[in-house]
Amino acid sequence: MKIQSFSIQMNAEEARARSMKQAGPLGRMAVGKNPDIHMRTIFIENKIITYRMTNQPSPLTSWLKKDKPKHHSLIRIIANGSTCGVSYYDGVGTDIVELDVEEEQVQYSDYPDDKLISRGNVLARRILRRRVGGNISLEPVEVESVFRPYHVAFFGEPVEGRKVRYLPIAADGCSVKRTC
Repeated sequence: MKIQSFSIQMNAEEARARSMKQAGPLGRMAVGKNPDIHMRTIFIENKIITYRMTNQPSPLTSWLKKDKPKHHSLIRIIANGSTCGVSYYDGVGTDIVELDVEEEQVQYSDYPDDKLISRGNVLARRILRRRVGGNISLEPVEVESVFRPYHVAFFGEPVEGRKVRYLPIAADGCSVKRTC
């Protein structure tokens, strides 16, 4: 099956090494000296939502400067389909390519588009209120489905019905960082 995905920047061996570092001392103790790590590559559906922002000047500004026009611009938000988490998306350094993958490697969105759009709307308003101010109106223009690759390290044999420890590593080289 063909999907639109971010390009894979990290191979499975690099992800295995990173998972051992991120497992921490307690995780390394749990898996022992010869860890039984099974690597699997999965693609999780994300939605890139483009909003059209219309900024109207505040009433005081419009009263003082009568000829100030409305300002239009676009803002893009990426929404994770498995967690419903949203983040600002600038698109710098990410290439979207078409890949041919197996059906078992694809995980579709668990949330409907309208829920992802409303969560993205809240984040976009928060960002724009701090940067732009005034009266802001947002309307979704485009919703694009794109898959994000992950290398998942399973510590131990993944058997159905048994709890297994796992650690997902983003294979596209991108990271989501919280800034205040």
